[in-house]
Amino acid sequence: INAYGPTESTVVASITEPMSPTDRVTIGRPSTGISAWVLDNRLHRVPVGVTGELYVSGDGLARGYRNRAGTTAERFVPNPAGSAGTRMYRTGDLARWNKNGELEYQGRGDFQVKIRGFRIELGEIEAVLARYPGVAHSVVTTLERDGGAARIVGYVVPANDAQTVDPEAVIAFAGSALAPYMVPAVVVVLDELPMTANGKLDRRALPVPDLRATQARSRAAESDTERTLAALFVDVLGVESVGVDDSFFSMGGDSIMSIQLEIGRA
Repeated sequence: INAYGPTESTVVASITEPMSPTDRVTIGRPSTGISAWVLDNRLHRVPVGVTGELYVSGDGLARGYRNRAGTTAERFVPNPAGSAGTRMYRTGDLARWNKNGELEYQGRGDFQVKIRGFRIELGEIEAVLARYPGVAHSVVTTLERDGGAARIVGYVVPANDAQTVDPEAVIAFAGSALAPYMVPAVVVVLDELPMTANGKLDRRALPVPDLRATQARSRAAESDTERTLAALFVDVLGVESVGVDDSFFSMGGDSIMSIQLEIGRA
């Protein structure tokens, strides 16, 4: 059984019937008391098979975000198909209806990502990197390592050709302004951002850094116990080195990988 649902709709907004391994994976039909809408950018319903943005409404919908009126107004919008005062939640997810009346998930429609269970707007990180002295432009994206865990990667362009920007200093600056789970694991300095023929950022042309080259950012292991633990972290994280005071999570770990660490220790 596959279930879908953002926290804003009290976890389960749609759910499938039991599936077999050969079935096409969908996110099913709306749960009891929930309505799902696949809409275009004018809030018009799109035909079956056409991708649009997924909205949910009905029982269990949150009232909004505490002390975040702007974000609430952006995400909780009037429901044109409902009674006066009712709202629907703009999920930011793309979906389409299939011929069987089930929803097929098509990915994100914005730059929001989920890292270690936290939902992150990449634009917030870009704004912080752009504030670092000497940075003219910044771009943030995510890369998945071999084990599947996503890592945040930042790209910065110096303000002028003569200026140099220290990637580690940019990371430290980001760490002073952002929550730990939002700090890039790697920052890459570019001469310029890659652009498409029509002058837009070409994200696919951004160079892919070697995530294994992530280095320790704290003191080296000294005792036998510290060296053993560091070796286990290196093995599970897939990096070149780990310092004693480095965070397992800031080096790219997540809850699933921590289970592997426990197995390795056992």
